[in-house]
Amino acid sequence: MENKKFRNFYRWLFFTAFLPYLAYIFPEALGAIAGFNITGWAWLLMLFVASYYMVTLRVKRSFPLFFWLPWVAYLLFSLAVDFSFYGLQLTLQYMLPVIVGFVASGFSYDKEMLHWLYTNMLLLCGVIAILFIVGFVFSNGYTPFAAFTPMMMAVMAAISIGAFYITKQIRFLIVYALLFLIPFFDVTRMAMLVFMFILIMHFANRNIIYKTLFGTVGVLLALFVFNSKGFQEKTFFSGVGQLSDLESNINYYDENSIFNSSGRARFFKYYENGLKAEPIFGNGPRADLRVLESIVDTGFSEAHNDYISVRYNYGYVGLGFLLFGFLATFISLYSKFMNEKNMYKMLLQSSALTLTLGLLMAMYSENMLKSTVFFTDFYFALLGMVFGSFDNKTES
Repeated sequence: MENKKFRNFYRWLFFTAFLPYLAYIFPEALGAIAGFNITGWAWLLMLFVASYYMVTLRVKRSFPLFFWLPWVAYLLFSLAVDFSFYGLQLTLQYMLPVIVGFVASGFSYDKEMLHWLYTNMLLLCGVIAILFIVGFVFSNGYTPFAAFTPMMMAVMAAISIGAFYITKQIRFLIVYALLFLIPFFDVTRMAMLVFMFILIMHFANRNIIYKTLFGTVGVLLALFVFNSKGFQEKTFFSGVGQLSDLESNINYYDENSIFNSSGRARFFKYYENGLKAEPIFGNGPRADLRVLESIVDTGFSEAHNDYISVRYNYGYVGLGFLLFGFLATFISLYSKFMNEKNMYKMLLQSSALTLTLGLLMAMYSENMLKSTVFFTDFYFALLGMVFGSFDNKTES
């Protein structure tokens, strides 16, 4: 019975991740319904599913909820003080991944389950990769969810490269390389940086020779990417730049920079007054949206920086609670990882550690916390697996 519930829960996780792509496949048929597009309905569906399992699954959960309770409690307190429909939506989006992780920690995992999860995640990534190829070839480079999809691939990339470092099986390295092509051809800069970080810094790579070898490969890959035509044209207004230019112009929020931040240089200016006015407790849930809506023709509805969004909405108190959740979870994970001998547990733990740092990187240039079905649901599900129980069949 538990095995059936496990499979059903994760089938919903995969299904809700794929659901938004139906709007890419059938753009004319799937528009907004009751004010929500299909992506909105996808995360709402996963919220319903995760909440149902949280209430009905009568098992012991080992997810470190204590680390995340201050963040969740502050979200609910802020919503009660300054309630709005969009504030409620944001609150639920931020809470959903935590609920997913809490539910995921209630299952008992074994080798068969983990293989099933890997196979289905690989299938999901393969189908989405085909959509990207179709976009490149037949839709003039228009690809689905170009900011979030590569980060979904990063989850699979981290697990695959971790499996390679542990087992030394080349097929896992090939999976990583194929997944890397998605952000490379789409020139998704932060995602490429996260992919290269995963390759070089993955916690599963404990061998000094492999660290040196793949550190060198990672540096060479970074140089190749930097000098590629697509990266140069997207990164520099002039279309050509040097590494020294990045060193002095990397700040996304310097409007005088030669570094093309794809419009992000304006965001800090929009939010600067509000950040100064309410630095401690913030301006209220989804106040960042109200700022953008008040500016004519911005073309944006998000700050594309989680640190700015959280600070603006919830202040330094909210940002502190959020970062405490990540830091405390990371330390707890690292402690488990350093004493772990089981190969499967090591893979999950090392991948979760690596993705934690990758997520904190991506939050600088994207609203990753709201990506839910694309990334954060998978990330927190991985955390849930790490803190979940493993039966005796899951041996190295």
